[in-house]
Amino acid sequence: MKIAMILSVLSAFLVSTIRGEDANNPTQDLARTRSEYADVLALRGTAKQEILAIARILRAKPEMAIDRTTAAGEFCLKSSSGTMVHFASNAAKTSEGIVYEFDASELIKAGLNPERLTKMPSLGGMEPGRWYFLPRGTVDPHHNHTMSAATIAIAVDVR
Repeated sequence: MKIAMILSVLSAFLVSTIRGEDANNPTQDLARTRSEYADVLALRGTAKQEILAIARILRAKPEMAIDRTTAAGEFCLKSSSGTMVHFASNAAKTSEGIVYEFDASELIKAGLNPERLTKMPSLGGMEPGRWYFLPRGTVDPHHNHTMSAATIAIAVDVR
C-alpha cells in the first residue's frame, strides 16, 4: 500500500509539473487524483483489468474516443468506420446506458431484411434489447450526422 501511495504522489507530482501547476502540494495533488479516478481505483479483479485494457487501447489510439456529452450525453468508442459503442455519461438517467452500432451492409448481403426492423428512434427512444435499423443516408441521432452505410443498433439498460 505504501508503494501505491508513493507512486500516486509521484504521478500527481509529474502530472502537475507537466500541466505547469504548483507542485509544492503533493497532498492536494493526491487528493485531486484520488477524487478524479475514484471509480477506477475502486475496481478489482476482472473489472479492473478490463478498464485497464480499454485504457491501453485508447492510449495507443486516442482518436477512437469521441466526446458527445454536450450534444447527446455520451462518450463514444469508434473502433472502426462501421462499428461504434456509445456509453451514457450518466447511465442512471437513461435506458440507453450502452448503445452498439454496427455497419449492416454484410448482414444485408447475407439476407437480413432491414425492413423487418424498427427504424431507429430519436435519442433516448430506444427500447433496450430491441434491434433497430438506420438506413444509409439518414441522420444518426447519437452523432447528428448522415450515415454512410446501413446501420443496425441495440441498446442496453445498465441501471
